[in-house]
Amino acid sequence: MVMKWDQKAALATVKETFAGKDDILKQSYERLIPAMEQKREEIKAAGPNYIPTCEFQDVVDNNGRIPEDVVKRVRDTGCLIIKNVIDDEEVLQYKKEIQEYWYGNEDRTGKKVRSIQNSKAQVKMRQHPNLIKAMVAANYLWHDPSGEADWVPSKLMMYNDGCRIRLPGNPGGMDAHVDSGGIDRWLLEDYREIYNKVWEGKWEEHDPFIATKRVDLDKASNQLFRAFQGWVSLSEAGQEKGTIRLCPTIREQTAYYLLKPLVDPEITDKRWPYLQSMGLREELYPLINECLVTIPDVQPGDYVLWHCDLAHSVEYTHNGEKDSSVAYIPAAPMCSLNAKYLVAQRKTFLEGSSCPDYQFRHEDPTFEPLFENRGSEEDMSEAGKQLMGFAPYTADDNDDQRTKDVVAKCNAILGF
Repeated sequence: MVMKWDQKAALATVKETFAGKDDILKQSYERLIPAMEQKREEIKAAGPNYIPTCEFQDVVDNNGRIPEDVVKRVRDTGCLIIKNVIDDEEVLQYKKEIQEYWYGNEDRTGKKVRSIQNSKAQVKMRQHPNLIKAMVAANYLWHDPSGEADWVPSKLMMYNDGCRIRLPGNPGGMDAHVDSGGIDRWLLEDYREIYNKVWEGKWEEHDPFIATKRVDLDKASNQLFRAFQGWVSLSEAGQEKGTIRLCPTIREQTAYYLLKPLVDPEITDKRWPYLQSMGLREELYPLINECLVTIPDVQPGDYVLWHCDLAHSVEYTHNGEKDSSVAYIPAAPMCSLNAKYLVAQRKTFLEGSSCPDYQFRHEDPTFEPLFENRGSEEDMSEAGKQLMGFAPYTADDNDDQRTKDVVAKCNAILGF
C-alpha cells in the first residue's frame, strides 16, 4: 500500500493553482492575524475551561444529541469532552485487560510494539452502547446543506486505532500538528473545495462542519473520514499529566495554517507540509502554538473529541502520580468512502496487523499478528460486527429514501 510521492511536483502544482491570488490571500491573512490574537487572549484567560464539556446523561436526555448551548461552543472551538460515557470501573477493567494482553505478549514473544489495536478489550470498548451513542451525537454536529451527501450520521463505521499507556516521568509528547493529510489540502481539487471560502479571501464564512465534500473525499492517506478524532480516557489526566493540548479555534486556526504557506516567505519549499500530516512548528506557526491549551481534568470513561482539522499536541511533561492512558476511538459516519476502508481493514484485523492507514505511513506493521488472545469477530456484538464491516447494516422503516440508498450502497461495497 506504500506509494511513491513527488513533493517537488506536488508543490509546483499548488503554486500554479494559486498563481495570481496573492493580493486577496494577503488581505485575508492580515484580517486573520488580529482575530487569532484575540482568540489567543480569550483562551489564555479561560485556560482549560475554554474547552466545552457536557455530561453523557445530558446527551441521553436530549434525545441523543449534544445540548444546543454546547453545540454553539463546539462549532466555535472544534472540540468537546463528553463526561462519564463509560463507567470508570468498567474502563479500568478494560485497561487492565489491555495491559495484560500487551505486556504479556511482549514478554512471551520478545517483540516490543509502540501500540496495539486488536485486543479483546479494545473490541469491547469500540462497541460499547454508550460510546456508540456519544459518537452518533458527535456526527450530528456536522451537516449537509446540499442535501446530496451520501452519508448517514446515525450509523457508524469504525477506524481501528491504537492506545497509549504513558507512565509518570516518561517522555512521549508531540509537537503541534494536524492529521487527515497535509499538502493534499492545497493539491487535490476535491479537498481544496472544502476550503473555498478561505481561498476566496472570506475565511470568516468558512464552515468547518459541512460534510458534503468530505464523505467521498479520496485522499492518499488518512483514508477514512473521521468527523472527530477522539479517545476514551483510561486514567485520570490533566495539566502536566502528559495529555493532549488543543487549539480550540477551529475556523481561525484552519485559515491560518492554510493561508500562511501561501503568503509568508518563511515557509520555504522545504518547509511546506508533506503528504500524511502537517507539522506546525512553533517558529513557523506561532499563533497556533500560543493558542494551544491543555484539556480540563478528565477521569476514566470520559470521551475527548476534536475536529479532523484541529491542531493539537501532547504535553512533553508528565508529572502525575499515575499513568496517563487512552484508547483512541474516533467518530466516523457511514459513507461509501468509509465502507471501502472497512473492506481493507477487515483483512488487517483478521491478520492482527495494523490498520491500512498505519501501514501506508511506512510505520512498522507491528508484531501484533504474533500475539495470543487477540480480539476476533467472536468478541463482537451485532452492533460491533456492523461497525467493523462483518455484518450488514439495516435501514429503519422511518428512514428516508436517501438513507436507505446509502445503507444499500455501503452493504454492497462490504459484500452483503
